Amino acid sequence: MKRAVTCFLIVFIVVAVTTKIVLLNIPQEVPTMVDGNHIVLCHAEARCPTCLKMELLIKRALQEQEHGNVDLVTIEYDMPKNREFVERFHVGTLAIILLEWKNGETVRSCDVSADARSLIGNSNDFVEMLEAKLNEFYGQTRRQ
Repeated sequence: MKRAVTCFLIVFIVVAVTTKIVLLNIPQEVPTMVDGNHIVLCHAEARCPTCLKMELLIKRALQEQEHGNVDLVTIEYDMPKNREFVERFHVGTLAIILLEWKNGETVRSCDVSADARSLIGNSNDFVEMLEAKLNEFYGQTRRQ
């Protein structure tokens, strides 16, 4: 019985590792970003409660301030297709980047990850910080 369980576990591990290797090597479409203003939320493929909460709070801040010209873009930092973006912005963990993008190039950017991580425990403070950063970075981008 012990031998059967051991064999089952070994086969399971081999299949899981092989599947992951194959999935990582399948050509994937590189994400394209349209010209404009963006909040880029970088997260892992397996999403944790913190990144899910951050996404909800970002959407709340955008809705409350009616930033019509700012789009939320989510990027999985651990996927090969996003390697160029991850290397350009030095992302290795959950990150929030304010980004102005034009003609496939960064016009300017601002990483607000440290502030976001320090305030994630207080939703209202997080939203207030993000609204202030949006107003500071993008200026008058709100819908009139």
